Amino acid sequence: MGQNPSIVCTVQTAAELRIEVALANTPEELRSSLRKRLVKNEQLFQSENDVSFTGLPQILHRAADEEGVFTVKQLEPVLKKSGQSLEVQDLIDIAESQGLLVRLDANRWQVLE
Repeated sequence: MGQNPSIVCTVQTAAELRIEVALANTPEELRSSLRKRLVKNEQLFQSENDVSFTGLPQILHRAADEEGVFTVKQLEPVLKKSGQSLEVQDLIDIAESQGLLVRLDANRWQVLE
């Protein structure tokens, strides 16, 4: 693996890249449905005060426990302290779409990075 890399697709914007990364980490049978939703909700990625890709994992890790798990209640004060203007659920949606999180249940997420 890695000896003969190939270009899977090319994109023009960061939003398109995020969508393609999310789709690459999604089972093939769910990709079409997810692509439609991500494209429709692209405004989640377009904010005046975007969280940088490098800053997002730091926020998530600060909210998480020693096993990398957090709840909305744990993330809220960390996000507020970071000075970001995003809502907690928007941040979670972005992180999930970027493959940084996996949902464990209705109110718990596991940080993957």
